[in-house]
Amino acid sequence: GKDIINFHALFWPAMLHSAGYRTPSAVWAHGYVTVNGAKMSKSRGTFIKARTYLDHFQPEYLRYYYAAKLNNRIDDFDLNLEDFKQRVNSDLVGKFVNIGSRSAKFINKDFDNVLASKLDKPELVKEFINASSEIKELYEARDFNKAMREIMSLADKANQYVDKMQPWVLSKSNPKDELVQEICTTSLNLFRILAIMLVPVTPVLVKKISTFFNDDDFTWDSIDKNLLDHNINQFEPLLGRIEDQSINQLIKPIK
Repeated sequence: GKDIINFHALFWPAMLHSAGYRTPSAVWAHGYVTVNGAKMSKSRGTFIKARTYLDHFQPEYLRYYYAAKLNNRIDDFDLNLEDFKQRVNSDLVGKFVNIGSRSAKFINKDFDNVLASKLDKPELVKEFINASSEIKELYEARDFNKAMREIMSLADKANQYVDKMQPWVLSKSNPKDELVQEICTTSLNLFRILAIMLVPVTPVLVKKISTFFNDDDFTWDSIDKNLLDHNINQFEPLLGRIEDQSINQLIKPIK
């Protein structure tokens, strides 16, 4: 944090230099974190301990929220708990996880857990793969908030594709329609690409997703690999929505 920047940027490098050790090539620092627009306060219940947080929420929620706020400048940022709830519910649950849940059920139920042998929309999958280069550059430049915006923009495209193709309508007339299998296979491959993009931010969540896909090769080097004619596992709930009750438990004032 910026409050200890003098030590890390001046005193510690000077000590390393005098002792003959390599000095840091760079020093990364961030600003202060406020809660609901103010300094953390025990009396207001906004002095949140890590243990208190973990009693109510998964680490992935906060990791994503911080990534969505952080940039490569020394800016303060605010943990607004209402915004935290809305962003997690909208982005992680409503956009990202939704891609997997809405498509997997057809593959699980009607196609014996086997993905199609071809994609319905290979050019869309290619577009997502090509976008990974920019996402990687944003990570390396520590523009995490821009990376999250780009990833969620792609998630919107994936959901729009499913909305347009309406596999649930096709499935009603013919549950075994190969087009339904190909649409859902396309959607799930988009889901896999986005999951790999989110590995640095939500590693535990992505590990669960790799288990669902029955594939451990969730690395940046494998992002261009299409899963076709591939057995997946039953889709299990990955993340729950944040409710007001949990937020209220998190910010109980200390008397």
